[in-house]
Amino acid sequence: MPWETRRTRRYYYTKRRTAGRVLSGYVGAGESARVIALLEALYREQRIDRQHEWRLEQESRRALDVEVDRLGSGIRAIVAAALLAGGYHTHKGQWRLTHDRQTDHRDERPEAPPESRR
Repeated sequence: MPWETRRTRRYYYTKRRTAGRVLSGYVGAGESARVIALLEALYREQRIDRQHEWRLEQESRRALDVEVDRLGSGIRAIVAAALLAGGYHTHKGQWRLTHDRQTDHRDERPEAPPESRR
């Protein structure tokens, strides 16, 4: 507790951990210390509320991420099925058109365009 009683008086101290040790710092006594203690309690509550809101937002984002991943997996499966049906295959992660290995197109030469007279 930050309030400490010494003899008959109460004093307000702050505590902080530094290098594995707890250091105590005198804040005050009397009415001013009570006001400071109330303000610190208010700040502490606000910080806890912000942390709670942040956690809720993170949980919401995680749920959205899971949904997006699930939809992305479905879309990838549909695209892969369409590409496979269209004659494509994957090679080192890239989609490529499947060539017909029974016909060798290397011997075929394109027709020469007709000569134009000038």
